[in-house]
Amino acid sequence: MKSILWAVNIFILLNIFQFVMAHDMEAWGNLEPGPFAVGFKLIELADESRSYPAAEGIEQNGRLIRVYIWYPAQPSSKANMHFNEYIQMTADDFSLKMKDGSEIWPPVPLPVPLDKGISREYLRTLWDRPTLAVRDAQSAQGNFPLLVIGQGLYYESPLSQFTLCEYLASQGYVVGTCPLVGTQYRLVNLNVEDLETQIRDMEFVLGYLRTLSHGKKASLGIVGYDLGGMSGLVFAMRHPEVKAFLSLDSGILVRHFSGLPMDHPSYDENRFVIPWLHFTQARFVQSFKERGLTTLLDRKSYGDSYVISVSTTSHGDFSAYAMLGMQKEVSGYWGPIQQDPAPAYEDICRTTVTFFDAMLKQDEEAQVRLKNKESYSDHFSLIEIKEGREKPPAQAEFVNLIINQGMNETTRNYIEQALTVYPDSSLFSEDALNWLGYHFLYWWGREKEAVDVFRLNVRLFPKSANAYDSLGEALLNLGETESAVENYRKSLELNPQNQNAITVLERLGRR
Repeated sequence: MKSILWAVNIFILLNIFQFVMAHDMEAWGNLEPGPFAVGFKLIELADESRSYPAAEGIEQNGRLIRVYIWYPAQPSSKANMHFNEYIQMTADDFSLKMKDGSEIWPPVPLPVPLDKGISREYLRTLWDRPTLAVRDAQSAQGNFPLLVIGQGLYYESPLSQFTLCEYLASQGYVVGTCPLVGTQYRLVNLNVEDLETQIRDMEFVLGYLRTLSHGKKASLGIVGYDLGGMSGLVFAMRHPEVKAFLSLDSGILVRHFSGLPMDHPSYDENRFVIPWLHFTQARFVQSFKERGLTTLLDRKSYGDSYVISVSTTSHGDFSAYAMLGMQKEVSGYWGPIQQDPAPAYEDICRTTVTFFDAMLKQDEEAQVRLKNKESYSDHFSLIEIKEGREKPPAQAEFVNLIINQGMNETTRNYIEQALTVYPDSSLFSEDALNWLGYHFLYWWGREKEAVDVFRLNVRLFPKSANAYDSLGEALLNLGETESAVENYRKSLELNPQNQNAITVLERLGRR
């Protein structure tokens, strides 16, 4: 009995220790940590499917990816990490060098916002301050949701979101991210290639998180700041396993001047069917409304959506720098500091937890709070809530069913039911069905099923000359000449320039 009481007392003392250390971290401001201690790991891995030039210009064997992971941990007697450890990791991320002739202190190269945004005197007060995280702490037991975070342009280091990451981990989330680095060099370009590179880096991080014991079957959410929000949106569009997406001041409401993310080949708004929360500067939303622009919120039909206007004109206020007492204007990052940005960022962090609690943990209280505009912070000037319909099945689900089971009664009933429930949605693309039909017709030896697939395509796309042409080809292949001729003629009605239909009908003497 004494040994049990001793163990309980130790457990309580460790929790008290964690609580005290957390409240000594001013970078956390007034945020109250959740019920879990916070562990942190930095893992260096190589994506061997890609290469990245080394500093000497020689190709490496793989693209080096430094995976930052925050996670719910068991209480520990280890010392909490100090803020300067994150600074050192930032320097290591990008091989930053000390400036020539610089003073001895600080001993670590600083990212520009810290170097120019605060005095050396104030930086000294932050330097050794403990954060909430304990490096390599033992994981807490449980099946915790996973969150993958995409970093932003000019805010490439995970330092930019460390407060949010620690806070989420304390609330029962495993958070993974990596620095934002360009495809061939550190510089990140606003083009499709570098956007795809960030998406693949985020996918790599997710792949590693899935190997962890608590990540194998965990639900998944995506967070993206700035460019990371563009990548996160495309990530969510092409990964049906993503259950919720949160974007931080990312240029996705209307078309960005760069054309991103819309120019990415995986961008498909018909596949953006999950709950979404978007924080952005109030001035942007107001400008879009004044110009009468149609936004992503307007176009999105499935999954509840929340767009929250924050009373700030600083992009940096959506990052951890808002919590670090920035004192000076930093060109390229933010203008003169007009008010303390920490309270608004704290509310962004709290609302982020509410959103993911509602969507990934199915917390009913969080779901009610999320839909109640009266529950939101005064720092949010406009809250737009759009209830979306339940998301439709993904096209891949239907195609897999047709491939594996054929167009039997079960498949037909499932498709008919879906078309009844979602009559105005794009459950199928014409090209996908057409391509499947030709595989059945010529390459898989399932000619009769090809006709069924092409008939479905004609039904869904009755104004497509190509759909009728393909159906005619399949029928002719089966010897059903009259039906084939009928469909070729329909194709010609829709497109009199369809040379294939003309040639076939002339060969049959039916022109």
